[in-house]
Order: sequence, then structure tokens, then C-alpha cells
Amino acid sequence: MDQSSIRQITDALLEQLPIGVILTNVSGDMVFINRAAEIIRKVRRDDLLGHNVLFCHQEKSQPNVRRALDHIIEKPESTFRRMVEDTANGKTYVNTYVGLMDAQRQPIGLAVLSEDVTEKRKLEIERANNYRIMQETGDSLRVKYHELLMASLESIAKMLEKRDLYTRNHSVNVCAYSLKMYEQRYGIGSDYNAVRTAAMLHDIGKIGIPDEILHKASRLSPEEFDIIKRHSVIAEEILKPLDAGSNISTIVRHHHEHFDGSGYPDGLSEDRIPMVSRIIAIADAYDAMHSDRPYRKALPLQHCLEEVEHNAGKQFDPEWSQVFLELASTGSL
Repeated sequence: MDQSSIRQITDALLEQLPIGVILTNVSGDMVFINRAAEIIRKVRRDDLLGHNVLFCHQEKSQPNVRRALDHIIEKPESTFRRMVEDTANGKTYVNTYVGLMDAQRQPIGLAVLSEDVTEKRKLEIERANNYRIMQETGDSLRVKYHELLMASLESIAKMLEKRDLYTRNHSVNVCAYSLKMYEQRYGIGSDYNAVRTAAMLHDIGKIGIPDEILHKASRLSPEEFDIIKRHSVIAEEILKPLDAGSNISTIVRHHHEHFDGSGYPDGLSEDRIPMVSRIIAIADAYDAMHSDRPYRKALPLQHCLEEVEHNAGKQFDPEWSQVFLELASTGSL
């Protein structure tokens, strides 16, 4: 078969694939867009060809996309996935980024493969909710009561944060980062709701910490830090009677344990720390570093990522650290 015939077959394959395909050159300029990409992204290829791939993203998301492009051009042998919430069109799709190399393994471009997972994700979330309900109880009244209690506690946690300018939305942020990490590895798995609830309530125990310590504008003394460290145990005491057979209270108790055993309150290490606790630990530390505090300004993104990488295997689970770093370095957080 001659090269012309092979090229014809290749072009037909790219055009007829049921997943969206966008090809760019090494500068990120779009050189090919198939029909499926037009449908999934609700765009017209004639409006985009020749433009940089940033052109088809909202301005606020362009820095994240730029990091993703730089990452794949710098490491063209790598492949990564990024979930995109298209709120304007009510769609969720997954982009798979693949670096393209020539025969000398030099970067020559990028392929972005898009799959519409809107309906699939809705079904997975519904399945996760059903699984949680079956696990907790067959008594619908008890389930509703439990959900009401947890929702009330989440409201209390948010109110607690609003008292302090420096921790507003902290639990919401930690929840969002934790869910993205979990979903990156497991999709909408059976622990999805446990991640969401535990992350939202991880600091509920601070309700038992005196305000003069909790809101202190300078660094804490060792004695004050010992008092702060009680918040994870207080949280367990609050949540345990309401667990309804789940392990939320245990997860929250251990979200300050360190992978090397140097954390608190029990000095657990490695996989003796609940998996969800290990996820929340990374999200919690990152949001604390990347936010303003009374005694310092928010740290730059790159500094935060270097801290996570440096402490992988020490403070943080090394495998979940890699999941977090991939999401962050590709603009997916």
C-alpha cells in the first residue's frame, strides 16, 4: 500500500473516531479538529483552525491550560487526563493529552482526545449514592436523619470558618482538591461520598479550640500547638455517635498523621493511616500553604508544589502526592 493510501485511511480514521481529536503543532496552534470534537465541545473547526488551543478556553482557565501544554511539551513521552466541567453547556468531558514526537523523539506537537462523560458520570454518582445508602442502612428514615445531621455539621463547619478571614472556604477547597485526587485514580468509586463528607468536616473539631489560640495573629507556642492538635480528636468525639456505620470519624481523626509516623494524634504510618485521611492530608496542607495566614501571605503555587514533592514519603503518601502533583502541574486543580 502506498503512502497516499495510508494517509487517506489515517485521515478517515481521525475524522470518523467517536472521540474528539484536536492536533496542534509544538507551539499549540491547532492544525486538525475532527467532527466529534466539534460536537463534544460545541465549536466550529473553521473558527478555530490556525488559532492557539488557548483560544477555545475561557480566559480564567487559560493559565491552567497553559501549564498543561508546557508540561506535555516538556515531557512529550507522558500522557495525562484532565476532567473539564463545561458549565456553559452543562457537559463534563475528559481530555487525554498525548505528546507527539518525531523519529528522533523530539516534540512536534500535541494531541488532545476528548470524551463526553456527562451521562456516564451522572450514573456513577448515582451508583455511589445508592451504594452509600445500602451500606449505611435499609431504613430510609434513618438515612435521611443521618444525612440531615451531616448537612447540619457541614453548615456548622462553614460558619466556624467564616469567623476567621483566613480560613474562609478552607473546607470547601480541601473537599474539591480531595475529590479530584480520588476521582483521578478511582472515578466515582464507593469511597467518593466518604471523601466529600470527611473533607468538609475535617476541621469541625476546632469548635472546641479557644478563639485566642485559633485566631492568633502570630506563630503558636509549643503549648498552644499542643492544644490545636486536639482538634482531630475532638472531631472524632463529635462525629462518632453520628457515623451510622461509616468510618468518617476515623478518617477525620487521622488526617494529620504523617506517612513516616511523625504526625498526630496516634503516630500512625503508611497504610495504617486510612486512605482517605492520606488524601485529605495533602489537600489540607496545600490549601493552607496557598492561602493567606495571619503570620504570612499565601505562598506561590510553585513553592507549594515543591513542598508537596519534597515531603512525599515523609509527611505525605508518595503515591497520592504524585496524583496531586500531576493534577496541579497540568492545571487540573
